[in-house]
Amino acid sequence: MQLESGMAGLSSQSRWQRFAAPVNKLSEKQLDYLSNIDGKNHVAWCASLLQEGKEKGIAIARYVILHDEVGVAEFAITVLDDYQGQGIGYELIKKLIGSAKANDVNMLIGHIAPGNKRMLNLCKRFDASIQTEKSSSVIALISVKNDYS
Repeated sequence: MQLESGMAGLSSQSRWQRFAAPVNKLSEKQLDYLSNIDGKNHVAWCASLLQEGKEKGIAIARYVILHDEVGVAEFAITVLDDYQGQGIGYELIKKLIGSAKANDVNMLIGHIAPGNKRMLNLCKRFDASIQTEKSSSVIALISVKNDYS
């Protein structure tokens, strides 16, 4: 499965920044959750390339609607280390925003490790409001009302 093989393309630092835990392998429950998308409440966009005749997933962005907050969805992005800093995350957030608009989501919220400067800078490109929590994450709020095309 692409999600499992993608973990091998992430450094321990990238896995920590994505999962806020020392995750080396996804559990069956995690794999089920991450692959069970419906295009409305749980949306995912992937980036891949063709390598030696085979498709290789290099990034994924997703959001999940928060049922206790109207019009809000939690988002996350993962880009394999070898492809970070090339604009893939930017394009994937634009796709998430388009899907969010179509699904009546007004705000994307992300929990980001404070040391994940690339992700924080990426969110700022989308005029994110950055809030520091007392916990181990920073919250980025991206309004989907703006046009980022």
